[in-house]
Amino acid sequence: MSASTTDFQLTSGYDFVKTFTDTAFRAINALPPETARAVALYGSRFLKRTRVVDAARINQNLWSLLFSNPIGLAAGFDKNATAIDSLAKIGFGFIEIGSITKRRRRGNRDSPRLFRLREDMALINRLGLPNDGLESVERRLRRYFNKTNKSSSVKLDKIRPVLGANIAPDPSSLHDTALCSEELVDCFTALQPIVDYITLNVSCPNVEYKLRDFYTVNRVAKMIDGMRKVEPGRRRVALLLKISPDLMPSEYLGFADFAKDGGCDGLIVGNTTHSREPTLRSSEKNQQGGLSGKPLAGTVDDILRDIYKHTEGKVTLIGCGGVFSARDAIQKILNGASLVQMYTGLAYLGPKLIDQMRFDFSTLLRQQKLESIGQAVGRAID
Repeated sequence: MSASTTDFQLTSGYDFVKTFTDTAFRAINALPPETARAVALYGSRFLKRTRVVDAARINQNLWSLLFSNPIGLAAGFDKNATAIDSLAKIGFGFIEIGSITKRRRRGNRDSPRLFRLREDMALINRLGLPNDGLESVERRLRRYFNKTNKSSSVKLDKIRPVLGANIAPDPSSLHDTALCSEELVDCFTALQPIVDYITLNVSCPNVEYKLRDFYTVNRVAKMIDGMRKVEPGRRRVALLLKISPDLMPSEYLGFADFAKDGGCDGLIVGNTTHSREPTLRSSEKNQQGGLSGKPLAGTVDDILRDIYKHTEGKVTLIGCGGVFSARDAIQKILNGASLVQMYTGLAYLGPKLIDQMRFDFSTLLRQQKLESIGQAVGRAID
């Protein structure tokens, strides 16, 4: 079907996965999950650039950045900035690299560390923040940023996706608050000139020290204050905070107030969860680690709704968890998100899903007689 088809039929993620016949993707999905991710990153270099041009109604300007569409790749897929060029071809409105720590980390030693829950359209991971470390990732990001910012005059269909970097405390430094903050400031200082936004991730559940125990508004405020002190005279970037879906309402509303008062520029809701719904069917459901995918959708929608209502829509939100189709994404936008991120949906349904969602977004907005994504944000809130 072409972008001009007026009676384009919406397809659910489940219908799409049944009809997806790409041999390479099927072969990759038959591999062990962690191996599949590595092969997918390598194989992404052979992807063709999308020919779809985003309709104006799904463009947005947030934090003085142009998002050609609201679909983003969540941190965790390209941890080390090894596949940005390739991933930029397939239609994402924004891509988030990381998580990145000051020093290289191998992650948790136990293996396997990543599990598919196919019956539940979910993943469980206990990777433990493996990444190549700030120096290596910064070098790759700088190369990409310099290459894609040579011209200040670009057409919308040629523009690169908005680029974000997700930074996290090194778990081995959490015993020393001052050292932890210093390392995060080092990450922020190095990455600030070469990305469009930075996310502070203090909600990863899969490390030796539980980041949630470290996770209070006061501590986060001190860390962010240290980052903001390096900004005067430098290029300013949006600074976001990624919060856990396992927080109690009083906790996530506390971070919402922090953001509303200018402590950060927005919130990503949320990370993986330790929670296990009794409806899970997969034999892997009791594996330790953080769960992502379809089972997380309702929880994330509830938190988005609560925060949007509590802050009267004055905090920019990104919904992350259970996005497998444009309908899933629109639901998060109606509940207060301006943007959405995906990871597990991409792992199950493959890169062609992104074009499908971009088509469907425009169709859904037309059906609702909405002129833009912005008009849909928070529309379901009483």
